[in-house]
Amino acid sequence: MVLAKDTDQLWWRSAIGYQIYPRSFQDSNHDGIGDLKGITSRFPYLKWLGVDFIWLNPIYTSPNIDNGYDIADFQNVASEYGTLDDLKTLINSAHQQNIRVIMDLVVNHTSNQHFWFQEAQTSRDNPYHDFYIWQPNHNDQAPNNWTNFTGDSVWTYNQATDEWYFHLFAPEQPDLNWENQSVQTEIIKIITWWSEQNIDGFRLDALSHLKKMPFDTLQSTDDYQFEIFANNPGIEVFLSLLHQTFQSLHLMTIGEAGGVHADTAKFWTGSQGFIDMIFELEHQVRQTQVPPRANRNHLLTRLTAWENTLNTDGWLGLYLENHDQPRSITVYGNDNPLAAKSLATLLLSLRGTPFIYQGEELGMTNMLFTTPDQIDDPPTYHDYQRFLAAGISTDVALKQATSWSRDNARTPMQWTNFGFSDNELNSKNTWMVTNPNTTFLNYQKNRQDPKSVLNYYHKLIHLRRKDEVLKSGRFQSYDIGHPDILIFTRYLLPDKRLILINLASTPQSISIPHSILSENWHTIISTIEPTPEISPTMQLQPFQSIIWYN
Repeated sequence: MVLAKDTDQLWWRSAIGYQIYPRSFQDSNHDGIGDLKGITSRFPYLKWLGVDFIWLNPIYTSPNIDNGYDIADFQNVASEYGTLDDLKTLINSAHQQNIRVIMDLVVNHTSNQHFWFQEAQTSRDNPYHDFYIWQPNHNDQAPNNWTNFTGDSVWTYNQATDEWYFHLFAPEQPDLNWENQSVQTEIIKIITWWSEQNIDGFRLDALSHLKKMPFDTLQSTDDYQFEIFANNPGIEVFLSLLHQTFQSLHLMTIGEAGGVHADTAKFWTGSQGFIDMIFELEHQVRQTQVPPRANRNHLLTRLTAWENTLNTDGWLGLYLENHDQPRSITVYGNDNPLAAKSLATLLLSLRGTPFIYQGEELGMTNMLFTTPDQIDDPPTYHDYQRFLAAGISTDVALKQATSWSRDNARTPMQWTNFGFSDNELNSKNTWMVTNPNTTFLNYQKNRQDPKSVLNYYHKLIHLRRKDEVLKSGRFQSYDIGHPDILIFTRYLLPDKRLILINLASTPQSISIPHSILSENWHTIISTIEPTPEISPTMQLQPFQSIIWYN
């Protein structure tokens, strides 16, 4: 079955997405690694939950230096996940459930194991040499002193050609040369081929980095030092080319675009933009290292700023968790299930397309790592070793290194007492350690408990699916001067929805604006019952969030 791509090109505006990290979602063959057949087996659950599309993290052939974002073959599936036929079966099964499928796509760089780079590094005369970015070697010095996001040089020496190649990320991820029309042609061929496999769109990784600044440009040493790598003048030429391709193939696109802020995002995703929607990367700011706590006021103010800026033109991809972030219930709510419900209310009531990350709907928490052997993420292990070298004790170094680690989001999905395995023996042999709290925090127990986080998500998702105001209404916020509370309306006049989000962990007293008091409001859903009456002064319980209609 193929869902029509040309009948509803704006289907994503009223959709709810679900992000799947394939390695950790469902293991079907008991090798300890999640796979495509495992994902396919869970479509009845996703259909029940109420999501409209899934986003698959990279499943391409890859040496996994960067968890699949280092692609060695754009048109094949990594063997640990299955086969291309398994993927075709997954797509067909999803479409039979009216669930669309989007995939990650990296067009900024490849793996150094990709055929193109294997050829490119052999000779300056090789036809693939100019697929990548090279600078001549002078006095055995890197072409400039630019450093990347990990503080390492963006240059690696290649002895065979006596040149340096550019890599914004790891040395094993050389950047493609988008100034070369042959690169553009090959990427368009890849996109077209995937469209022929009936996928519905792409999440575009590192999209804002395609255009490089002249290499004699100075890199600053302040908080804006990485701006030199993002959204540079001339990138619109490449983005326009991609946009024309995506549009002609009726593929939905969402971009990860570092360095693109709210004021410039409308040029990326508005009516004249290049992509359908954009992920903002600004809402999470650390407040404490151990335990991991994020600034709740910053979360609310940044989301409000983006909502206001894209209110009339442009579209936001909404998320609180993903494969690179620790669990939101931990960083914003101290693992309190009521906090998970309040965060769900926020995610599913803002203007934009919500993305739920696997396990978020269960209230999955950060992992308490007990040994360094449980670490999978290389930067996390590097931090651990650095802390040890600084004389910090083993236990403290492990806590500090893993507190904000992205490993927290990558532990196996907690379907049963054993995580994504069928029994206790298999649960001990997974690619990554399973959070021990799966014995009491899992899908089976959540589904049976009418007051669980999962069942609250289920109610909220189905509310949003049938409510046009929550799907497409405008956004208006109200400033009540409280750092942990957000009040806003969504409206398609004459209909309005009033939303109150309380992320405070203690009881709160707030004053309600007069303009809200002048209307009659009726409760739709609340994280805590009974719901208080709307009055000039309201008393709120910890993590109490409510949606009303007029």
